[in-house]
Parts: sequence; structure tokens; C-alpha cells
Amino acid sequence: MTPIIMLDRLVEHLQAITGNFELQSNVTGITKAPQVIAGYLPEKKPVQKQNVPDFPYVIVRYLQEEDDNDGATASVKIIVGTYSQDAQDGWRDPLNILTRIKQDLLARPVFGESFRVEKPIKTELPEEQPFPEWWGAITLQVIMPQMEEEGGFLSYDSTEKG
Repeated sequence: MTPIIMLDRLVEHLQAITGNFELQSNVTGITKAPQVIAGYLPEKKPVQKQNVPDFPYVIVRYLQEEDDNDGATASVKIIVGTYSQDAQDGWRDPLNILTRIKQDLLARPVFGESFRVEKPIKTELPEEQPFPEWWGAITLQVIMPQMEEEGGFLSYDSTEKG
């Protein structure tokens, strides 16, 4: 199982969690559930040219992976972006989505049949926000199936040429 497969399965899992949200978008009069994507948002377009509003979104981003004798663990960041003209309460939308995601992952840590979320789970909502856009993130560790060595140990014969 590769990190790409893990990210794709996590995207599917998060789509199920966030699919019932109806949030303000950055296009006047349109509300929708967050788009959930792996990696990075596509190039930002002017509001008039957005077929699908940029906001709200959930990005699932691979950070790093560590393999040791105990297994493979990937670090993943889930970034939530929302849009609200409410300067007092706009921060509540990303925190609400992050909290729902965290609660679900703690209640059901196994996803995609082969991957498991492990504690600690770090949630952040930065003090500085790019009003009217709001964001926060969760960083988590995902246990992944590890490749096993095939055929035992390899030996090197120093007398062979090539």
C-alpha cells in the first residue's frame, strides 16, 4: 500500500464525514459542502470564473513517512478552509469541521481497510486569519502496511565481477 492510496482512501473517508455540511462559499448566494481533495487546491481563479467555488475546502496533504522495524507511519495534514464575512464568528466553521473530523477519526480510526490513525492528533486554528477566509488544520499519524523483505537476506560475493 502506497502513501497515494492512503491519501485517496482518506479523501473518500472525509467526503463521507463532511458531505452533509452546508457552508457559505466565496461566491455570493452559493452554499455547499466542502470539496475534499488530496494534495493541493487547483490554481485560484477570479470569483466570476469559478465553476466550483474555491471555498469551503478540505485538503489532505502528505507530509512525510517513517519506516522502522515496527512499521510504517505517515504524517498527514488535513487543512480546512472556509469563507465567512462574519468577523466575530467566522472562525467557528473551520473549527467545527476539524472537530467533526477528529471525533470521527477517534471513534473509527481504521479507514480504507488497511490504514489506522494513531494519537497524538494535533489541531490548530492560527490566531492570524486571512479574513474573510478562515482556516485550521489537523496533523495526524497514519499507520500503513509495510513492505516485507522477500526471500530472506541478500548476500554480496566480493569475488564476482560487475
